Amino acid sequence: MLILFTILAFGCNKEDCEEIRKENCSVTFELNPVCGCNGVTYSNPSTAECNNINDYTMGECD
Repeated sequence: MLILFTILAFGCNKEDCEEIRKENCSVTFELNPVCGCNGVTYSNPSTAECNNINDYTMGECD
């Protein structure tokens, strides 16, 4: 039961990982790669967030 709770509480929500380009979203041109929870590497956090990816880790995806 504890394992199930942990997965539900901390797992990546599929809706948070659906790449949807936001209209009129400003991105920076810095090279600071992040790995989105969808397994895609974005050039920086603002690019991930403008693609509706708010759950990411710093660095490139493996």
